[in-house]
Formats: sequence, structure tokens, C-alpha cells
Amino acid sequence: MTLFSRQVMEQFGELDYEVYNYILKNSEKIPYMTIREVAKEAHVSTTTITRFCRKTMCSGFSEFKVRFKLEKEKKGSVKKRFDLSSITDFFERVNSDSFQKQLDTIAEVIAGKRQIIFIGTGNSGIMAEYASRYFCNIGIFSTGINGPMFPINLEFPEESIIIVLSVEGETNIIIENSSILKESSSTLVSITNSRNSTLARISDYNISYYIQKERKEMEEMKVDITSQIPAVYIVEALARLTMEKKQG
Repeated sequence: MTLFSRQVMEQFGELDYEVYNYILKNSEKIPYMTIREVAKEAHVSTTTITRFCRKTMCSGFSEFKVRFKLEKEKKGSVKKRFDLSSITDFFERVNSDSFQKQLDTIAEVIAGKRQIIFIGTGNSGIMAEYASRYFCNIGIFSTGINGPMFPINLEFPEESIIIVLSVEGETNIIIENSSILKESSSTLVSITNSRNSTLARISDYNISYYIQKERKEMEEMKVDITSQIPAVYIVEALARLTMEKKQG
């Protein structure tokens, strides 16, 4: 069994995912770090890391490092142009009962609303437009807004649902506008990379995908190139489930 099989990751809690994300982001140096160093940099306790290791069927951090290095070397023996590990891990997790139940619960809420609005900025803004088009294509009218400054008219606030897409979940203007919309009595749903983000915490419902965040240096600026594949899956799954509930 691999360290991060679906069965293993179904046992993970919020802190476990924080450790998991840190390990993926720092995979090159993990085999050479002490448990205290990892705990300090990941902002968790050594006890949390020990529990995390045991959930991966390792006796402790030392065994985990050895197995992690061996798995990494095995995967690296075949040169890849695009690292699919975090994406394949995500698709293993979505098959869990808990993840599918989250999707089903949110789809049930969407099906009962008259107005559906998707919001995002940057890459997530493009996803918001795609989400709206996808919902419309299967017969569920919705609006997609790419940019937080666009005025939003909620004709029926209590019958409206706002679905915000954001990788970080920490963009100030998105958080401010989401708070205002929630205060208007509309339902707020967020699709983020982590449940620990500010946006996720203020939402009525949140679904998180936990994949490795990626940045690329381009002309003295950092560009977000985190994959949107998990967001695409979540949006399409919600659309199909919502359609089923409206028809059934």
C-alpha cells in the first residue's frame, strides 16, 4: 500500500492535511529533516506528525522518511513532464463517502435556490465563468462573475446562492464582498484549496480539494499556476447532482 492511498487519506483530519501539504511542497528536503524541524515549519506539534505517520502505517517519522524517499525515487525513475501525483491523490480522495456526501449536501441546497451566482478572480474567475456556462448548458440558469468589483443585484437574497471559487481563500476583496452577500441572507458556498482559509471559515458550506499550490517566477513577479482540475471536477459534479435533484 502506498503512503497516501485513498484508505489512508480518508482518516486524515484538518491538521493531517496541513502536514500532507507541507510534505508535498518540501518533498526534496523531507528525508533529511528532523521531526522537530518539520513540526516548526508546518506549524503543528511533533505529536501531530507522529499521529500522521501512524495513519500512513509507519511506526514513526523515521520509518515514514525512509518509505517516502523510496516512493519518491520509484516515481522519479520515469521522467514526467507534468507531475500528476497531487492530482491523482485528489481523485482517490473524491471517491470517499465523506467527500461525496459533501457534494450531495451542497447540490441539494443549490437545487432549492432561484438565483445561482459564481464568483472568482484571476484563474478562479475564469473557473467561475466556466461553472456558470456548464450549469446553463445542462439547463440550470446561473451567472458567472470574473472580478470582485462587478456589481451584484440579488433580487431574491434568501433564494440566492453565491458560490465563490478561490485557491487561497484569502483575497481581501473577495472576503469582504462574500461577507456582505452573506449578510444579505443569501447562502454562501466556497470552493477552496483548504478548509482553514478565511473564506472557507465564513462560508455556510465549503468543499476543499487540498492539492499542492504552485507558483512560477515570471519577470520579477510570482504567478499562480496551481491546477484547476479539482475545481473543474467539483463544479461539474455539483452541476450533475443538482440536475438530478431538480428532476427527481
